[in-house]
Amino acid sequence: MRKCFLDLQIPCRWVPDMGYGNGFPLYNYYSVFPYYIGAALSFFLGYIWAAKMLFFIPLILGGVSMYILGKELFGKPAGFVAGVLYLFAPYRALDSYVRGAVAESFAIAIIPLVFYFILQFIRRKSLLNFLAVSISFWVFLLNHNIMTMLFVSVLFIWVIICFLMENCKNFIPLVFSLILGFGLAAFFILPAFFEQSLIQTDTLTRFDLDFRVHFVTVSQLFFNRVWGYGASVLGPNDTLSFQLGWPHWWLVCVSSLAWVVMFSKFRKKQYIVPAAFFLAIFVLSIFMTHNKSAFIWEKIGILRFTQFPWRLLSLAIFSASILGGFTLLIFKGVVQKMLTIVIVVATVFLNWNFFTPEIFFPNMTDSEKLSGTAWETQQRAGILDYLPKTAYEPKEPAPKSPTITSGKAEITNFKNQSNKWQFQVDVLEQTNIEIPVFDFPNWQVIVNNQKYQHSHENFLGRISISLKEGDYKVEGNFKNTPIRSFSNAISLISLISILIFAFYGKTKKTFN
Repeated sequence: MRKCFLDLQIPCRWVPDMGYGNGFPLYNYYSVFPYYIGAALSFFLGYIWAAKMLFFIPLILGGVSMYILGKELFGKPAGFVAGVLYLFAPYRALDSYVRGAVAESFAIAIIPLVFYFILQFIRRKSLLNFLAVSISFWVFLLNHNIMTMLFVSVLFIWVIICFLMENCKNFIPLVFSLILGFGLAAFFILPAFFEQSLIQTDTLTRFDLDFRVHFVTVSQLFFNRVWGYGASVLGPNDTLSFQLGWPHWWLVCVSSLAWVVMFSKFRKKQYIVPAAFFLAIFVLSIFMTHNKSAFIWEKIGILRFTQFPWRLLSLAIFSASILGGFTLLIFKGVVQKMLTIVIVVATVFLNWNFFTPEIFFPNMTDSEKLSGTAWETQQRAGILDYLPKTAYEPKEPAPKSPTITSGKAEITNFKNQSNKWQFQVDVLEQTNIEIPVFDFPNWQVIVNNQKYQHSHENFLGRISISLKEGDYKVEGNFKNTPIRSFSNAISLISLISILIFAFYGKTKKTFN
């Protein structure tokens, strides 16, 4: 991503070093927001410390954002409890310390803010809340495709509930704000969806990534406290933990009783309606992690891209944290304060030990991490996830310069950047040249300032050209497809609209 910054490839789509050095369109499909942040931080902190920050930020942000949502729903004590529960949910330690799921961690940290600003805007229409809904929704959509799929349907039900709960206020401007947020993210969302056919998506759902392998048992969810740093496998013998967390699920049980008391005595819809909604989400998400839900997974084909049913623990801990805060509402005064302290202390005591690395490595510099076998390991990472349809998995690193597959020529000054490459070639006889870059729409080859036809009919699907005798300057430029250009235009128009609202909305009364 930092190379994209330096090459002004904004938005970033193609990365040159992955695919074992052949490059592939990682950021045309994979969650981009954390890596824009990381690239910016790397200029000041270096790569390794920027990476550390990408793990640290969502851990803290998740607790803070959940506190804000819980406070708006049920008051400060409830918000504090909800924030601590969310911060210390074991699944969040799993994402950070076992799976290294940076993008998913960011999505889980940001989604409470989207819920909060939607409720805020419906309750109190203002320009600031309007912009906050758009921006928080935009950032969430850029974080993790699977979390987007899991949370967006829940989010839209939340919009309807808030709308009805607050006597049908501000619905149309809220929808417009969400549309603007989607428009800001269109540069990523639309190509990721409409250009799926350009990559080998079957590799995302086959073999060990098939959802049927990764259902969770009741014991793993509620009772098993064993922590591990291994893998998810078929059956109950996983070497990592899928627990909901103590006291998280205990408080969900208590919240059910609290809801009955609240409903029978107070009938305050601003409390009982959200609590009922989050109870339903909790039960549904837990059910979907168990193999009894397999018939639903089979019927809804798109769910297979979730890969791991236990990913719905993200919804479970989200709803459980809010319900934990809701439980405090049936208590008052000193009892409520004491219960708050007990829950917070118990949560930290029971879960803090999960938030530790398995191994502490000696200090490593950026240059060590980005060279030798460590660098090759990173270049091979996720190699099958976003491989172009026309490419084949390489078994060794890409060569450092173009390869002459037939004929005779001399190649000099090869430069390979994030969205372009170039070299000089002196061709002595008819020559076929293979450039160490996977072909993908829309790589454009320029020879002596003229567009030139190329192919990928070779062993790995790299860009290939054929040249007659002569001296040539050969260049490659990564261009947008029509859908990418269209999506970029939507995002640009949305950005301009947001800026107009931000700077002129009040003075010109545009917002009203």
